Amino acid sequence: MVNIFDNINAAAKDLEETPQYKNLAEALKAVHENEAANEVFNRFQETQRVVNEAMQTGQEPEEAQIQEWQEIAKEIEQYDEINKLMETEQALNQLLMQINNTLTKPIAMLYEEN
Repeated sequence: MVNIFDNINAAAKDLEETPQYKNLAEALKAVHENEAANEVFNRFQETQRVVNEAMQTGQEPEEAQIQEWQEIAKEIEQYDEINKLMETEQALNQLLMQINNTLTKPIAMLYEEN
């Protein structure tokens, strides 16, 4: 019997060798090295986490939370490091979507057969 996790763990190591992953690591390092950008980025992540948690529990985020998140999002635009990070996140997410589509293709094919 195949241990699928052996293959997944190998794929995870392979992921670390992709340009998308390496670019993300470099972009994240650049954000951390800029104290002001890092502070804004951390506030953005925390606010985003709070908003997401509210939505996941079926609650509407408070207007003040949404407004704070939007204000921080505007601040982010001032930092090239954060903009580059977001670009590299998108590139990595595209790769992950392709990987997910490949991984779940057998399941999709099962539904197509019926």
